[in-house]
Amino acid sequence: MQKFIDFILKNKEHFVFLGLLFIALSLILLGDINKIGGFRTIVVASLGWFQKKVFFIPNVSALKSENSALRELNFNLSQKVMNARIAEIENQTLRNLLGLKQRMEYSVEVAQVVGTVTIDMRNYYLIDKGKNYGIDKNMTVRNDAGLVGIVVLSGNNYSLVEPIISVNLKVPAMNLRSGVLGIINWDGSKRLLFRDVAKFFDVKIGDTIVTSKYSLKFIPYVPIGTVVSKSEEEGELFTSIVVKPFVNFSFLEEVFVIKQVVDEEIVKLIKDYEERLKTINLPPDKNQKLQPKEMIKQKQKQDSIEKRQITK
Repeated sequence: MQKFIDFILKNKEHFVFLGLLFIALSLILLGDINKIGGFRTIVVASLGWFQKKVFFIPNVSALKSENSALRELNFNLSQKVMNARIAEIENQTLRNLLGLKQRMEYSVEVAQVVGTVTIDMRNYYLIDKGKNYGIDKNMTVRNDAGLVGIVVLSGNNYSLVEPIISVNLKVPAMNLRSGVLGIINWDGSKRLLFRDVAKFFDVKIGDTIVTSKYSLKFIPYVPIGTVVSKSEEEGELFTSIVVKPFVNFSFLEEVFVIKQVVDEEIVKLIKDYEERLKTINLPPDKNQKLQPKEMIKQKQKQDSIEKRQITK
């Protein structure tokens, strides 16, 4: 307390000056405006200049609050812009799907890709439609761009689709311009190969490759991709042709399932023949001992029977 009193006594002249200044300014403000208008204007301008020079340091708390509000506003605007872009992409995709559906001759079912599944080192797409919607095994799957794959397993409400970017899937294909036939097969990278095409066949860069009309599984004339490179190796009969797929498999959402399958009788006939070939080409049993003498006798016996039939 004593220190405060000493401070006032030491600076009493300053406090007296400030008090008189305050009284003078109060009288000026309360006086006749017409008489002291010019002087009052000077005082107000001087006070404004003084305040501007003294209070040049910004209010940190107010700036933090303003920055926080601006960040929140920026986040909301950014989210709205992103939602608008997503809606634009979805709108364009749905327009393409609707236009394609109106042009297609087959009955189709629109499905959503809900996930990917890996089984035995193979990748599959999971779609949200199954037998309850008329989807069955061996149905062709495509989108507005081109061929996606084929249904390999169908449940009541979900189905598994094997895409054409699968090493084990071979798609009978055709050059739309020249009619050259071949097999589309994935090479394990980002490329599709148009295989079994001889060097002298008419295939050019830029040609469109579609599913073949002779395919027993895939609907004919479904776009697959475009020829981007062609190379020939010396001493080889076939040429190496690389095809860029039309479908963007990294961004796949809606697909069409074409509700048509090959006649089951044809499929069964081919399977029976494949099984017969497997039994014919089976290697001999390792435990079975070869008996040359017995084999010669059997051969001679068969020849004698054939001779008798000829003489008769």
